[in-house]
Amino acid sequence: MATGKYPETVSRAIGGKTYTISRQDIQAAAARLRPLHESELASRELHILIGSGLYYGPDLIAEVTGAPPIDGREAYDLLGKLGLKLFRWDWGNLKDTRNEPKPEAAS
Repeated sequence: MATGKYPETVSRAIGGKTYTISRQDIQAAAARLRPLHESELASRELHILIGSGLYYGPDLIAEVTGAPPIDGREAYDLLGKLGLKLFRWDWGNLKDTRNEPKPEAAS
């Protein structure tokens, strides 16, 4: 059941198997993983905010599914569909990308 404008779950095929991932699954995975340290931010561009910690999307998805890690951009897009807070490392600063304009379609 969806709440607000975001679905409760998303499905993704990883390694030939389809997984269903929920916000609750991701939050539980974050509780088991160590948040990123500030020294790790520059080595990974895209981050997810869970509680007060930043996490790398592929790490969260791998923790939930047990599947091989997926690409950072794919994980970022997938977790964004669940309504999770997305940030990217941009020249030494974290930027909240939720309010950035969407690219316009080519005419």
